Amino acid sequence: MLTSTVTSRRDAGRLRALRATGLLEADRVGALDRLTKLAARTLAAPTALVSLVDEDRQRFASAYGLSGELEETRQTPLSHSYCKHVVEDQAPLVVADARLDARLHDSPAIGDYDAIAYAGIPLRSPDGHVLGSFCVVDSVPREWSHDDIAMLRDLAEAAESEVALRLARAEQAIAAARLDAVLNATHDAYISTDLDGDVLSWNAAAERMFGYRADEAVGRNVSDLIIPERFRADHVAGLRRVRLGGDSQLNGQHLRIAALTSTGREFPAEMTLQVVTEPGGTVCHAFVHDITGRLVATAEMEQQRKKLDEEHAFLEAVLDSVDVGIAACDSEGRLTLLNRAAREVTGHDLAPDTPIEEWLSNYQVFQPDGRALVTSMPLTRAFAGEIVEGQQMLAKTEDAWRRFVTNGRPIDTADHRRLGAVIAFHDITEAHRAEELRRARHAVAQVLSDATNAKDAGIEAVAALTKSLGWLCGEYWQVTEDRKTIVRHSSHTTGDRDLSAFTGSSGDEALTFVLGEGLPGLVWARNREVWWDTSAMPTDMVDEGRATLHEVGIRRAVGVPVRSGRRTLGVLAFYTDQDLPFDTDTVQMLDAVAAHLGRFVERRWAEDMSLALADARRNFDRIVAQVNDYVWTVEAVAGDEARLVYSSPNGREVFGREVTVEAPAMLEERAHPGDIAIIEEFKRKLTAGEHAEMECRVVGFDGVVRWIWTRAAARTEGNRFFVDGLSTDVTDRHALSEQRERLLEQEREQVEKLRQLDRMKDELSAVVIHELRNPVGVIKAYTEVLLDSPALDGAERKHATVVDRTTRHLQGLVDDLLDLARLDAGHISIDPCPMAADGLLRDVVDGQRPSAAAKELTIHASIKPDLDVHADAQRLRQALDNLVSNAVKYTPAGGSVSVTAERVADAVVITVSDTGIGIPAEQYPHLFSRFFRASNAQKAGIKGTGLGLAVTKAIADAHGGTLTAKPAAGGGTEFSLTLPAPDLHSL
Repeated sequence: MLTSTVTSRRDAGRLRALRATGLLEADRVGALDRLTKLAARTLAAPTALVSLVDEDRQRFASAYGLSGELEETRQTPLSHSYCKHVVEDQAPLVVADARLDARLHDSPAIGDYDAIAYAGIPLRSPDGHVLGSFCVVDSVPREWSHDDIAMLRDLAEAAESEVALRLARAEQAIAAARLDAVLNATHDAYISTDLDGDVLSWNAAAERMFGYRADEAVGRNVSDLIIPERFRADHVAGLRRVRLGGDSQLNGQHLRIAALTSTGREFPAEMTLQVVTEPGGTVCHAFVHDITGRLVATAEMEQQRKKLDEEHAFLEAVLDSVDVGIAACDSEGRLTLLNRAAREVTGHDLAPDTPIEEWLSNYQVFQPDGRALVTSMPLTRAFAGEIVEGQQMLAKTEDAWRRFVTNGRPIDTADHRRLGAVIAFHDITEAHRAEELRRARHAVAQVLSDATNAKDAGIEAVAALTKSLGWLCGEYWQVTEDRKTIVRHSSHTTGDRDLSAFTGSSGDEALTFVLGEGLPGLVWARNREVWWDTSAMPTDMVDEGRATLHEVGIRRAVGVPVRSGRRTLGVLAFYTDQDLPFDTDTVQMLDAVAAHLGRFVERRWAEDMSLALADARRNFDRIVAQVNDYVWTVEAVAGDEARLVYSSPNGREVFGREVTVEAPAMLEERAHPGDIAIIEEFKRKLTAGEHAEMECRVVGFDGVVRWIWTRAAARTEGNRFFVDGLSTDVTDRHALSEQRERLLEQEREQVEKLRQLDRMKDELSAVVIHELRNPVGVIKAYTEVLLDSPALDGAERKHATVVDRTTRHLQGLVDDLLDLARLDAGHISIDPCPMAADGLLRDVVDGQRPSAAAKELTIHASIKPDLDVHADAQRLRQALDNLVSNAVKYTPAGGSVSVTAERVADAVVITVSDTGIGIPAEQYPHLFSRFFRASNAQKAGIKGTGLGLAVTKAIADAHGGTLTAKPAAGGGTEFSLTLPAPDLHSL
């Protein structure tokens, strides 16, 4: 029962500490024997013991007073042990009479060993384990005094010191053995030396590495053993520095060294050095590792790395050279490859360790119809084990839609391990668009070849285009003859969607818009193509026309004008529910179709005109045949005689016989010999390109001499030179010269009357323009009152806004016409006075900045101070406003306008330049003419009257200044206004 109790409470740590003392196997321990002897004598006890409790026995590390077998064995079973209770309780046990003690009265020790009285003190290890007891035993009952127990406790503490000392020596021995085992088991050579370099320790690895046994190396200087000759002096110097300074700069560092073996072979090694101060002196501990194999392996790895880098570079070059985009992921689903074509298509470089889904989330990818999103991407499918072949997709980027055909497959090893997946996607946008546009053009060409009139051609062309492009709806609109409205002639829809709310019940009923209303009206107003995002109404659109376009899901509306020259005849309008970005190719195709349709209309007109011309030619010949004048046309051929190409039926009146192209007759051939000089002068003037006339005698084929008066004009057609003439028999006129003079006088009088009428027209125009100012001003004032009224809202305020905008435009036009009228009258009223042109110019520039900001233009102003001029401030502001506003108007978005002003000699020079559309070089001479507008401005559809620069030039002239224009250095136009800058202090 006691044994069971002890076993259940034994502590593994206590037993390890007990065995570590070595007292269980020790024969005699003198220090403990002296203590037990002292205890027996001092306490007058027959027996004193140092009892240690093992797993199943108690052993006496020291005993005094034992006899017989017990003295020899120095141990008892735990059944005979009182000491086990000290261990269990971890407290002293003091018993006066064991026979009366509740725990000990059954102990066999009472009868076997005559153990009656007992006093035991716990013996503890330094870490607190109770290993046994220091005790005294008496064979008779005894009361232990307080002094007895105190003395016993002191002796127990002395015994604990011996136990602690033995544990320390045991731990030190164990640590030393363990260290020796570690050092001998390590692959690195371990060498320790003193500061003279003599070897103190040399492990088994050092024996193998350097070829010296430990007994051969210990005691010898390490320099003689392993350090090459060329490094020994440095090594000795280093040890000297450590002896002097007490520390080493190389302490704890990994050093690359060269070492020698016993055979003299030198090899590279890596050494870790630690200099430690120990009780016996400073010792250098070094671990040396042979890195020959590592260097070889590193070199081989470097070669392999270079080879892999070369193969990788070769593979990257191959992949980057193909036009097909390639992307791949690894076994973790992270993106690992994007070739050049893929980076260009996606607009992203490869980001290492990017998961597939995160990479794909950057893009909106749709099914080929452009409406439904792709829910499972090809790379994801391939990574899941699917083979993807020929999947078409539409990818939406910031400014375009791109169409791709994609192939993909997983990358698996022969043992079915998934290494990743790869896809290849080919951009077929251009090919698909080209095919789509080719089909559209072919369909339109087929329609135009079968059409018989312009209206039918437009209707069928819209239907063909709508079907080819797959858009929801297409409409054909025509401008009415009075140019006041535009009317829908047809509406064609595709698909199963119900668009009746937008198109009407049948789609063919007439629908009428005004200029600027809806898509057709906006195209008509701009006279150019329109690509409209229906989520926002353009600022120059009068009204959306049909708000139901939002109800049926129309997101884009595209319209192009059908023109004859610069004149809009009709509009092709298309609507789609796709979120299509602006596409230049589609717009160009639609423009081309509209141009074909316009040419078709022109061709129909040309055919009608040809018929009319032929009819007019017949009528002309019939009329000419009724008069006495002979009409002719001659072609002059270089190096050959002139050739008659037209002859009216009445040549007999001049030549005395019928004249035709087949039977020609020339004036110079039949001229009277006395009038040859007149003929030559006539020919000279015509050759010089002048109008010419002559009166000479012609000898007819009938022998009659006639006076013939001839008028002619030269013209060129390409490289051909023609002379058109009219010859009249004036023989009788010589007798009627006075009558002719009277007729000429009447003609002069008529010309003068026409001039007077022209002046009256100009005066009337000026009066009308002047009179227009008052009603325009009244309309403008009342409109401003209406707009200031808070009660005005809805459509009424919208209409009032349109009236106000139109009135302001009309008032500006009237002002320009008044200035032009004053210019025609020979004067522009100015009231000059001294002023600072720099301040006025800054106001003008600041006033134009909002307009420039709306077009994302940059205005650079460099205006010198103190630019004094003698000028009319209002007129000068008008001129500067015209120049700066023109620069802003004719500069596309993103451009810039520069305004500079400085004094040059006795003049102030103001320069306004832009990066706009410029002016064709051949049109600069006409730039300041009234109503002149550059051809490229008209082509771009930029509105204007052509009056501003004429007025500005007149204002500059009235101030005694100049206004010039030339091409700007970076494109665009540069205007220079020069004003005299007199000394204002002398005025």
